[in-house]
Amino acid sequence: MKGDPLIVLIDGDCALCDASAVWFARRNSAHRLIFAANTGVVARVAGEPPGGDQGSLVVWVGSRRLTRSTAVLEMLNALGGGWSLLAKIGKAFPRRIFDRVYDEVARRRGPLNRPAACKLLSPYHLAE
Repeated sequence: MKGDPLIVLIDGDCALCDASAVWFARRNSAHRLIFAANTGVVARVAGEPPGGDQGSLVVWVGSRRLTRSTAVLEMLNALGGGWSLLAKIGKAFPRRIFDRVYDEVARRRGPLNRPAACKLLSPYHLAE
């Protein structure tokens, strides 16, 4: 459903994930994106494994679990406006192409992590 909130589970120990969450939060004027740590209480209630899914961004829309590029496109769609249009264009392409790009970025994120920056910002999450 169009107005359903998205529970976005991110890796709070990853600077790239944290920066991405901040980027999305700043554009979340409709307040449809709710951020939580992938190792926290919200993640456990949603059914995530202990320790979270360390290999992917996870988005829950109702009972649907989305990962990787599908999750990102759904988040862009939730922002509305031009971001929604960009998500619709992205969904027209084969998912395996976007998943390959997502996997490459995820694989290379290690060098981007800086200990001082690897912290899930409290204004953007529900639970530790």
